[in-house]
Amino acid sequence: MIKVLIVEDEMLAAQRLSKLLKEAEPDVQIEQICDSIESTVKYLTRNQAPDLMMLDIQLGDGISFDIFKTINLTCPVIFTTAYDEYAIKAFELNSIDYLLKPIRPEALIKSINKFKKLSHSSIDRQLLTTLLDKEQRNYKQRFLVYAGENLISVKTTEIAYFYSIEKSTFLTTIHGRSYALEFSLDKLEETLNPLDFFRINRQFLISFSSIKKISIQSKSRIKLTIDPLPKDEILVSSARTHEFREWLDR
Repeated sequence: MIKVLIVEDEMLAAQRLSKLLKEAEPDVQIEQICDSIESTVKYLTRNQAPDLMMLDIQLGDGISFDIFKTINLTCPVIFTTAYDEYAIKAFELNSIDYLLKPIRPEALIKSINKFKKLSHSSIDRQLLTTLLDKEQRNYKQRFLVYAGENLISVKTTEIAYFYSIEKSTFLTTIHGRSYALEFSLDKLEETLNPLDFFRINRQFLISFSSIKKISIQSKSRIKLTIDPLPKDEILVSSARTHEFREWLDR
């Protein structure tokens, strides 16, 4: 028996989710439907943690992440959201599943199967705190660079990729202009949004929008065509191939 707590402030959506859960997994038992942060905290304080929580992100009395500031939750969570792709991808970074509303039955089945593979392993509070921190974190939005004797500010949305040559680092804009930076690629990885930029090898850190073609040459060898086209052939490091595939699939 899989005991599930549903947190959803729209009753029709909660009832539909309950129905889909029972259709996806006959062994599901809906323990409770909570419609707010307050009622969820109260339930979790007074009752044993469920096996699984289906948690809407935005509730009538706030963002559901606030629940974890009060409760040390020890069960897996599947987030549900009707909001933008940025939020969805943020959740995916932390091995916590999500479902986009309106919830599709096949997507729910996939999430339930993922839960079952976890063998009831717990999600500690630190992981959820990390998730909240990543959602709220301000990634670097602009870079101040020299253009001759002038200084200009380049938005990260205008950057196609960063590259390193002989311990020097450069950025290349979507318009093909390159500028020197005082950042290392390692440092850039820490300051850029990992949803938008990926370190494909020791030399290149590319934006998702720069990728124009992906050529699979072997199981561990991927060649990229990016724009603007650099002088060197762009290959994903074999050590990063699996992670790169996951990044593309977010």
